Amino acid sequence: MVAISESDLKTSLGALILGGMVCTGLTGIVAMQTVLYFRLFSRDQFSTKLKVAVVSVLDLLHSAMIAAANYMYFVSNFGDTGITDRVFWAVGISIALTAILTVLVHLFFALRLFKLSKGNYWITVPIAFLAVARVVAAFVTTVELIRLGSFYEFGQRFRWVFTLGLVLSSVVDFLITGGLCFYLRRNRTGTGRFDHILDSVTLYTVENGLLTSVTTLVSLIFWLVKPHVLIYLGLHFAISKLYANSFLASMNARKILRAQSQSQSGSGHRLPVIFTSRGMRHSNADQLNLGTRVQITVDKTVDYATDDHPDSISTDQKGHAQSKV
Repeated sequence: MVAISESDLKTSLGALILGGMVCTGLTGIVAMQTVLYFRLFSRDQFSTKLKVAVVSVLDLLHSAMIAAANYMYFVSNFGDTGITDRVFWAVGISIALTAILTVLVHLFFALRLFKLSKGNYWITVPIAFLAVARVVAAFVTTVELIRLGSFYEFGQRFRWVFTLGLVLSSVVDFLITGGLCFYLRRNRTGTGRFDHILDSVTLYTVENGLLTSVTTLVSLIFWLVKPHVLIYLGLHFAISKLYANSFLASMNARKILRAQSQSQSGSGHRLPVIFTSRGMRHSNADQLNLGTRVQITVDKTVDYATDDHPDSISTDQKGHAQSKV
């Protein structure tokens, strides 16, 4: 057990409680986006709904682990000046849940990149491999943290494992964001309206990718600079929430992008394949204009003959009628 100064103790406990509060707020946003998704996209495929449900459940479990960990730090061990060096089982499980959520979101966006790049395995396969390697590093971190029960001991023996996990997470974020932006820019056609939609998608992709990667990088920096202060752990609490919100925001953004795409249907372009859905596919027959009017004039001549005056010349009476269609 390592000696902890009073300032480090206060900083660590403050980071934990602030991280827990941020997690609670972000969990509320995840819940709101989940409800919004099921209301807006009730006709989505079952597999898509299952993805959203799994992410939401994992997020709730993660929040429960954070709440349990904070209870152990602030209530069960109240007054223990060395408490910030102890690792409770809830902390270890929260790290594993963060890794699971991260890899699910990474693979989701990697699949989008695969479709957008028209099946480019050279880009998507390495990304998927790095994402899985990040999960393995997180599981090793979880097991060793719980086994050792001390952040100091873990830092002395397995510091590189946790570092590797954070680095891989940031690298995958940058690769996915860069790849999506690159292929979105390649889809530009020079048409102002359609390019405006692509610009919106590109900006959205950059914002989501930077938010998760910057948070992970800041957590990594504090882990490397001040491993004895739990600021990195408080930031790590929020990482899974950011990934969950990024995933759900991407799903719900289809509503706005679909409306923009339909409003620009006259340009003859569609949104990139990463944002298409069944509801956005229209038959070409719907766009066929059959509104041409045809006007027809019909002339009729009718002869009438009478037998009352045989010697008289039969009188031809002509009636003229016109009908318009």
